[in-house]
Amino acid sequence: MKNHQGDIILIQPKSGKYDLFIVDKPLGLLYLSRLLEANGYRVNIVDQRIEENTHDRLKKLVEQKPLWIGITAMTGEPIKHALELANFVKLHTHAPVVWGGIHPTILPEQTLQNENVDYVIRGKGERSALYFSEYLLNKRNVKDVPGLTYMDGETICHNPEDNECDWGEMPMVNYELIPIHKYWRIGFEKKIFSIMTSRNCPYKCTFCYNSSLKKSKPWLPDSVSYVKRHLDYIIRKYQPEYLSFIDDNFFVDIDRAYEILSFLDGKIPQMKIGFRGARVSDLLRLDDAFFALLERLNTKHINIGVESGSNKILKIIRKGITVDQIIELNRRFKNYPTIIPLYNFFSGIPQETEEDIRLSTRLILQLIKENPHCQISGYHQYTPYPGNELFEDAVKSGFREPKTLSEWGELRFEDNAQHCPWITKQKRLLLDMIYSTVYFVDNKYETYIANHNHLLKILTPLVKVYRKIATIRLKYHITAFPLDIYAKNIIYMLLYKSR
Repeated sequence: MKNHQGDIILIQPKSGKYDLFIVDKPLGLLYLSRLLEANGYRVNIVDQRIEENTHDRLKKLVEQKPLWIGITAMTGEPIKHALELANFVKLHTHAPVVWGGIHPTILPEQTLQNENVDYVIRGKGERSALYFSEYLLNKRNVKDVPGLTYMDGETICHNPEDNECDWGEMPMVNYELIPIHKYWRIGFEKKIFSIMTSRNCPYKCTFCYNSSLKKSKPWLPDSVSYVKRHLDYIIRKYQPEYLSFIDDNFFVDIDRAYEILSFLDGKIPQMKIGFRGARVSDLLRLDDAFFALLERLNTKHINIGVESGSNKILKIIRKGITVDQIIELNRRFKNYPTIIPLYNFFSGIPQETEEDIRLSTRLILQLIKENPHCQISGYHQYTPYPGNELFEDAVKSGFREPKTLSEWGELRFEDNAQHCPWITKQKRLLLDMIYSTVYFVDNKYETYIANHNHLLKILTPLVKVYRKIATIRLKYHITAFPLDIYAKNIIYMLLYKSR
């Protein structure tokens, strides 16, 4: 470590109800810190999701006169929390506040127009954060800071994004910047450790934020040598019980994925692994040897974006898969009962009809019937991410595009249908019913929700009885007497009380 050059505060805001189920380590901020620490800057990470007295800690930190303060934000409710925190630090310091992350990268000018934002860093932030720090210390010109959006008088300026993709030279991540024991996922082992070995996704699904990041390279993998060094460091120092790969799409390069996973073979025999991002078409390319490797590594979960049971919708959103492929993959997973495929669906785009929704619910029930080990990770309501093709369709169909950063903070992933005028009151009720019912149609409740919560565990017998009713409601689209919606709200309330 070089001589101390200045304090930098990095803030992770709350996400909303998502925080009731999963609070992963703030990898974006941890990775951002690598070059800063290696060059003598002292980094403090403040994570509102796990800290009870965020304001008190922030006040103490800003009293030490930091060089700058960074805040990361995704589209939706996280912006609301980020703005509140930014406003708080603005009251206690004159240090510049820098916003980064997905939403500021997509809408940098609108973000910069907010009074609580002084600068925006777009895209990859490691070198940008270092060069920005050097700029503040008069060691570098502002025009040399990659990905920086800033005001020059009355003009908004955008520096080109950082296109450097050789991550092999990066220093190792310093996980001691956070209290790692406070991060968890509902129903999972306590010693869970997440890692990201690549960024972005090469596919062009029209609903995804990745397709909004037009100026970013489509897929940016860490070098295999760096990933192996990173994995070895995590295993030796922390000995995780569960290792979670949270890449947007881990299986893009099958040979690379196999080499990385082979490195883990035999390292910690009792450790389990999981994958947050996987595509149906990529997983269908895995041969028996690859699946055998996944079994040896105690692979527990693979999250898979299915999105819809309608080929028409899959084509509109440019998913690049068919319903037959989804069914084929699910039947293949049945041969590997120790691996739980978690299928994600969403609904609510302008072109979708009730028949399309019926095809999705029919597919959900078919997947569960043909492979009792699979689970439905969620049936979400469409979120209009700015900057992609489907967002433009939503605006044409009457979606009122938020005009300010604070307006974007009012969107919530669990009830976005209320912002979509093409969704009628009856259809909204249908989507709410499906969103709630999928909590109960498989064994998610026992596996995750009630696993470490005594209050919710007591309700398990009732949930098992209700499962048959929930299945019937899902099958026939019964929206009357929405008991599942009330049950879901009770679960949320009990989860809040247990936190």
